[in-house]
Amino acid sequence: MKLLIALFLCAATITVSAQNDLLVLKKKDQTIQTWVRGSFITFQFSSKQWIQGRIKQIWNDSLLIDQQSVVMVPNQFGFLNVDTLHMGLMKLHVKEIYGMEKRSTGASIFTNGALLQIGGGGYIFLNIMNSLIKKDQVFSSKNLTGIGVAAGAFLVGKLLEISHSPYIVLGKKYRMEILNMSVSK
Repeated sequence: MKLLIALFLCAATITVSAQNDLLVLKKKDQTIQTWVRGSFITFQFSSKQWIQGRIKQIWNDSLLIDQQSVVMVPNQFGFLNVDTLHMGLMKLHVKEIYGMEKRSTGASIFTNGALLQIGGGGYIFLNIMNSLIKKDQVFSSKNLTGIGVAAGAFLVGKLLEISHSPYIVLGKKYRMEILNMSVSK
């Protein structure tokens, strides 16, 4: 019985691969995120098209992706269900990945400038409309101060929007690598 168990364990360890190759997103020398075979990935292709799918295989310098699109569709009762659309296999080189989506965008409306743009633009619009309705001068010295502050808030919001990109562009700062973890025979 002990011999049978020992033979079973030896056979199991021969067929089991302990480690797989890894796809790694790095910021300089720091690892940001890793993917293995079977992981779901979303990236921007070199043609600027967004691709999402499951990683089927990782080789020395390329990937095999099963392209998928996960969407919400209504069923016969009107409730939304998750549906997966498979669009086929895609083989690509790691250098063909242009960008990656950021994992979290933070507090979004407070950090991406949308709140400042809405507030500044809304104040300018209401100020001009109220001045026209009351038949006041739109660009009087009293009115111009408020419009200037609102325009400044709008511009700061626009600068925040430009500086907070929803995705990472690969290049000098960020790069994708494949780490070969398998033992060569």
